[in-house]
This record gives sequence, C-alpha cells and structure tokens, in this order.
Amino acid sequence: MLAYTIKRLLGAIPTLFILLTLSFILVHTAPGSPFSMAREMPPEVKANLEAKYHLDEPIYEQYGRYLLNIAHFDFGPSYQYKDTTVNDLIAEGFPVSLTIGGFALLLALVLGVPLGMLAAVRQNRITDYLCSAIALGGISMPSFVIAPLLILWAAVYNDWLPAGGVDSWQSYILPVITLAAMFTAYILRIMRASTIEVLRSNFVRTARAKGLSTARVYGVHILPAAILPVVSYLGPAAAAILTGSVVIEEIFGMPGIGRFFVNGALNRDYTLVLGITLFYGLIVIAFNLVVDLIYGWLDPRVTY
Repeated sequence: MLAYTIKRLLGAIPTLFILLTLSFILVHTAPGSPFSMAREMPPEVKANLEAKYHLDEPIYEQYGRYLLNIAHFDFGPSYQYKDTTVNDLIAEGFPVSLTIGGFALLLALVLGVPLGMLAAVRQNRITDYLCSAIALGGISMPSFVIAPLLILWAAVYNDWLPAGGVDSWQSYILPVITLAAMFTAYILRIMRASTIEVLRSNFVRTARAKGLSTARVYGVHILPAAILPVVSYLGPAAAAILTGSVVIEEIFGMPGIGRFFVNGALNRDYTLVLGITLFYGLIVIAFNLVVDLIYGWLDPRVTY
C-alpha cells in the first residue's frame, strides 16, 4: 500500500503541471488585465504597477517566475486584495469551505445510505416510491433554486435561521442543507441499486440460511458490500462539493475560497485564480487517493 501511495503521489506531479500550464495560458490570453477593471489611471501609474508585478515581462518569463514561486509553495501576491498573498486568502477561506463541504458530505451520507437501503428493501412499494421521488427532486433542483427557497422559508418568513454570513454556527445550516441536497439524491440512488444487487447474492442467501439475525445480515454482510459503489463515488463527490460551494458561498455571503475564486476571475486576479485552481487540483487528487485506499480496505479482493 505504501508503494502504491508513493506512486500515486509522484504521478500527480505531471497532472498538476499540465493543470497549471493550461490555466496559466488561459488566464493570460483572456481579454483585459488585473488593472483594466479598475477606474481609469494615468499610463505611468499603470506601467509602474505592471512592472511591480512583472506583468510587463514576456509571457514565458512570467511563467518561469511563477513556476519558481510554486516550487517554494508561494502562490504569489493578490492583485486585488492589497497587501495580501494568495496563500493568506486560501488559509482564510478554506476553513469556511471545508466546514460547509464536510458537513454537507456527512449529511448526504447519513441520509442517502439508509434511505437507499430502505428503498431497496421495500422495492416497488410506497416507501421505494417516496425515496425515489426525493432523489428525483434533489437531482432536478439546482442549488441556486433551493438556496433562495430555504432563505425565504427559514430566514425571511419564519426567522429561524440567519440568511447569510458567518456570525454563528447556525449560519452554516442552510448552506449545508442546500449543498447536501443533490449529493444525498445521488448517494440514495447508488445505494438503492447496489443494495438490490447485493440482496440477490449467494452469500446473503447463505447468511440467512444459517439463521443469522436480520441486523447481522444487513450490518455485517449486506452493508459493506453495498456501500462500495458509494465509496467510489465519494472521491469526485467530495471534490465536487468543495468546488460546488462557489455558488453557495456567493448566495449566502460566506467568505470561502469559492467566493474568492469568483472575485478573482471577475477582476482578472491571475495569481488568485491560478492558486485556487491548483489548490482544487490538489484536493481532487488527495480525495481520490484516500477513496482508493478506503475501497481496498473495505474490499479484500482489491490489490494495489
């Protein structure tokens, strides 16, 4: 397992290099510059700013300088947030994004796994139809529709929860529910299909024939086998939840890295966009590696 982990980590280096190179080319070929969005400034002031941030250099020199900074884990200064580095902005925003995404993923698992198993056990009955309707609704309604509805219901009409900001832990409830809705639906559907397949397996029939209790059959034999497809889905789902919080953070006014990413893209903040893109790439690779290791731990048939 250790050799496999090291091999995966080394294989991530060229992937991140390609991601960084393509992102660098795209942001520098887009129209405008970090200082063209601001109010009109004298040409000499603009020239001094570009010289300060080395934007007056040829593109290949800027690329080489940026690679050198990345090698020292320095994402560079932000052009729009004065006297602030991209590292500082990521360190400030990531805990907020991680809190929203982590609890959203946990909520999706807590709801999706048992509901999926319940739908499979009660296949083609009213319970199954209700769970399928919940899954269909979660998949069909995007987060930018669910979020305003929750704000109206829980914050405006009933004044139960805050409509935005990060003033208290209650501020996270609505964003977490909004972000978890779609992933709960997907996990429910995956778990339902997997459980139906496992229920028809020979080892389940054997366990029941031995007279094992229902709780032991489902907890020891069915659940570990049925949850494997969900575990495979967790890697991209975890990355999608963190990156998908961009919309949620904008709607609820939460200072996560998704919000910084949107502001950086709108203001042509090259270093901020590149730093967060590379950081997201690291998260995706890390989550996929962790999920692969967990999958092998759950399924002894998997070899590294």
